[in-house]
This record gives sequence, structure tokens and C-alpha cells, in this order.
Amino acid sequence: MSENHFSFAEKVVLLTGATGGIGRELAKLLAAEGAKLVLTGRDHGELERMAAGLPGPHPAAAMDFDLTRPGDAEALAAAAEAVHGRMDVLVNNAGMGYFALAEESTDERIRRLFELNTFTPFTLARALVPGMRARGGGRVVTIASAAGRVPIPTVSVYGASKSALAMIMNTMRLELEPAGVTVINIFPGTTRTAFEVNAPREKGRDGLDPRGAGGLPPEKIAPRIVEAMRGAPGEVWLERDGRWMSAAAVLWPSLVERRLRPLRDRAVSHDPDFKPPDRRRWRLWQVETSFACSLRCVMCPWIGFREALDGDGLMPGEVWAALAPHLPEVASVDFSGGGEPLQHPELFARVADARAAGCRTGFLTNGMRLGEEAARAVLDNGVDWVAVSLDGAGAEAYEAIRAGASFEAVTGNVRRLASLRVYGRPRIALNMVMMPDNVGQLEAMVRLAADLGADQVNFKQCDVVRGDHGRDRGLFAAGENAAVRRHEKLLARARRLARKLGVETTAFSFTPEELPVCDQDPRDSLFIRHDGRVAPCINQAYGGEICFLGEKAEMPEVHYGCLPADDLLDLWHGALCRAYRETFAERVAAHDRELVSGHFSSLDQLQRTYEEARKAMPAPPRGCNRCHYLYDI
Repeated sequence: MSENHFSFAEKVVLLTGATGGIGRELAKLLAAEGAKLVLTGRDHGELERMAAGLPGPHPAAAMDFDLTRPGDAEALAAAAEAVHGRMDVLVNNAGMGYFALAEESTDERIRRLFELNTFTPFTLARALVPGMRARGGGRVVTIASAAGRVPIPTVSVYGASKSALAMIMNTMRLELEPAGVTVINIFPGTTRTAFEVNAPREKGRDGLDPRGAGGLPPEKIAPRIVEAMRGAPGEVWLERDGRWMSAAAVLWPSLVERRLRPLRDRAVSHDPDFKPPDRRRWRLWQVETSFACSLRCVMCPWIGFREALDGDGLMPGEVWAALAPHLPEVASVDFSGGGEPLQHPELFARVADARAAGCRTGFLTNGMRLGEEAARAVLDNGVDWVAVSLDGAGAEAYEAIRAGASFEAVTGNVRRLASLRVYGRPRIALNMVMMPDNVGQLEAMVRLAADLGADQVNFKQCDVVRGDHGRDRGLFAAGENAAVRRHEKLLARARRLARKLGVETTAFSFTPEELPVCDQDPRDSLFIRHDGRVAPCINQAYGGEICFLGEKAEMPEVHYGCLPADDLLDLWHGALCRAYRETFAERVAAHDRELVSGHFSSLDQLQRTYEEARKAMPAPPRGCNRCHYLYDI
């Protein structure tokens, strides 16, 4: 049987680290294929429960060994081989992280880490290979890490343990090739597991994930690992960015170090009072860096405001200076607003301030100024996400909507940014405002996103209207009708295609359904206007005549106060801001109480319970009751 068609059916497989996120998924896939599994993991009770619930024709054997303890690897090898009298495949999946500056690392933790990450997989291979050689073949598969090739701050010891293991296995591959024993190192890239949570650390350090987004979940990466396990001897990289950065670390080390400086700065300037994002006062600040914009888009709600603007529309330094001391209490800063953030010359300096305080950062741009210089500034300053407004999948539709923009220039800028990034940072999203002009291009937009290297498409409604701008361009309605059903089908097809192409999507409803609180969620967020006025959200930062579900209404202009004349904490604790927070807290509590007390034995009962939950909520603040965001549109 050729290497590319290797089957695990009836093969005896020893899988270490079976109770981890990836290990669980690998065990399911191998068992379903008919492998005879021998599993080991951290928690024996959990391991036995997992083994008993696996699919496939053969019961899995669960073995309790502490692979951080010298001597247990030899005992595991002997016990595993005795179960079926042989071992065909060894999968070295067990591993542990460790977050510390090199100078902080302790002897005890270094030795424990190397025992699990380096000595155990090597010892298992050394013990099991003779039997494989005698039977004329076998496989040794090791889950490796790009951290063994790239100098990522705070993971030096972990990286060293993985580097040593990769070198050992690469050498064994060369030595064992004549004996028919296949040795494969698989580099899966960053995955969304509890790896960082479970890792020991010094001084309470957070794990520094160069990707920022946390990578793919185990259920998506495990099938790719199994396919790699079937293949020929060698190294298999499942993440292009990781492979590129690993090569660059050897060929262009100065470039890699430059890309890693934001992580370095965050690590070296570590403050013992540093709060992780989930313990900070504010989940989100939306900071309107610029209200100015060089385009004149057909649906832009802010054109009239911009024409009446007194000043250049750029946030002055004194407003940012009033915000900066509070950054350590902010989890995420969105530098977008009603204009183009890249028009502000200090955008990336302010991003750097926020990143140094441990904030997640990003911005929405029309993409025209996202040239090579800006793209490199995005990378150098560790921006976590960039969203690009792209309302047409071709030049004709796009340029008719975005007057003054060039489809070729914007798509070229997105493609360049995607090609330059490493470890998947920044995450790139395309924002498409769905309108009659472009609704037929939803699937084409998904294909365009995949072609450009974008991670996500956000299908948005034309939901913010001021005056006549955007009026009659929304595809949503007060209730379901033939047009809504047609648009829902178009969107559903586009999202199915996105799943096939590996592009994530978000979308809002086409008909209203009142939520307890909108996504902005004033309970733990602020909108800061370019002129320093602090508001619950952009909708209430700029009041005026609106169109709500097809009818004219008025959006009140609500400000808690203005920086730098007012103190931000005084505004946060002021009566108006507190009223917004308390109203939405009461709405959420009332809604959830009703849901908890409801009965869900039928779909009708579930729908009635949701309706009762909506009725139980107190009224939202004035303005919010005429905002499409609160109705999931």
C-alpha cells in the first residue's frame, strides 16, 4: 500500500496526550477508522470515560502514566506493546507549555517540561522502533511546534524543548528510512484549545499567541493531522504562516524579530498589576480616530455631518491623552468610527499605546490607504484585526456604491496585507453592506474573500440612516415577506459556500427580534467621538432624523460628557451613564429569569417562552427603542 493511502484500520496506535483538545479529536477519528488504540492522558478517570465512548470496532485501552516523571515513558512503552503484542504507530501528542522570560524560568519547571516534551517522546520512539524494524515497518508521528524554530517571547523553554525533539525526530527519520519506519513531524499551528490555560507560568504571565486569534478549533485541525499522518516521511506544516516565519527566522532573523517586537515589549514591560482582558473595567472602547473620509458612499449616514464639520475631523492629541491612562482597564480598542482611521497620522502610535497596555486592537477601513507602508505598520504594531469595507464583488458594483474608490486598489491592498502577515495576524474581515445594488453578489463576495486571503465576511444590513442617506437601501422589513425570504435564501447559499471554502461569516436578521442588549452593550463599553464627546454608541453620538423599519423617527444625541474637560471615570460613574448600564442590566436579568423558568418541551412552548422573556424586560432607553441594532438587524 502506498504512503498516500495508508490506513489505520487494524493498526495498533499509541496516542499520548489523549485527553487534550487535539488528542480527543484524533482518538475519535482513529477509532472510527478501526485502529486499536492505546491511550494515555493526564486524568485517568477522564481517560477511561473517553476510551469507553469512542466509536469503532475495537475497545480502546487506557493507561495511567505520569509522563513528566523519569522512568514512566519506558514503563508505558512496555505496557502498551503488551496489549496487542506489537505497536504499529506511535503518536507523540502529549505536551505542555510554559510562559516565562528565560531569566525567570526555574530549574524544576524546565526539567519537568523537557521530560514531557522531549525525553518522553524520544524514549517512547527509542523503545518501540526495534519492534517496528523487526516487523518491517511502522510510523512515528510527532506533533511539533513552530515555537521550536521562532524566538517567541516568554516561550523560550517550551520552544527549546520542541526544537530538540524536532531535531531528534528528523535525524531518526533519516536513520530509519532503510528499515521502512516512517517518521513524520506535523506542525499544526496555533489551535483553539486549553493549552495556554493549563500551562505553568511565572509572575502570572499570559501566554503570548503570535496569531492573536487563537487558531482553528481541534475538530477542524484534527482531520488535517490524520491526513498528514498517512503521508510520506518528512515535515508537514498545516499553517503557511508558521512555516514562512520559521524559514524567515533562519534566513531573515532581523525581520522576524521586528515582527515579534510588540510581543516582546508587552512581555518585558510586564506589570504585576496587569489585568487580563476578562477582568478589566471596559470590554470595549470604540475610539473614533477620524470622522474625516475621502469617499462619498451612497449609503453613508454621516455625509451631512461631515459637510457641516468644524475642523478636520481628526481626534486631537489632548483627547487621546485623556484616554491613555485608562487603557490598562480596557480589553479591546476599536479605532473606527464614522470616518477613515488611516487618515489620522497618529493612528499607529495610538495602536502601539493600546497594545502596550495589553488591549486587543483593530479598525475598519475603506482600504484605499491600506498600501504597503500602512500594511507594514499594521504588522509592526501588532494590530489584531482589520476590517475592510468592500460592498461589491466586482469593480462596477463596488465603485458605483463607493464613489471615489478603486476596486483594483482596495483588493490589491487586501491581498498584499494577507500575504505579508505572519501567524494569521491581523485577522482580515471584509464588510459587505447588503443593498439592492449588490445582493446578487453574496456568493461572489465569499469567493473573492477566499481568493484575497481574508478570514471572514461580515454581511451587514444598511442599518444606520441619517436624513436621506441609506433610506430605502435596507433589505430588512418589519415582518417576513417574499423579498425577505428571497434574500434569506441568497444569504444562506453564500454562508454554505463560505463553510466549504473555510471563510467565516457573520450576518444579522432580516426581520426584527428585540434583544436584551445590543452587541455594543453599554454595560461595559464606550464610544468616544473624534471631538472627545463620550456616548453609549455611535448611533447616539450623532442624533438626527432616522428611518426605523421604514418609518421616520428621531435619534436623540446622547453624551455623557466631553474629554478632556471632564474626567472619564467621573463620566462612567455619572447619573446618565449609570442609567444606561443599569437599564440594560435589568433587561438582561429579567429576560434570563423568564427563560430559566420556561418550559421547552415543544417548539411552540420555546417560542412562547422567548416572547414572555421579551415582554418581561423593562423598556430600553430612549433612542435604543428606535435602533436597528437592538432588534438584531
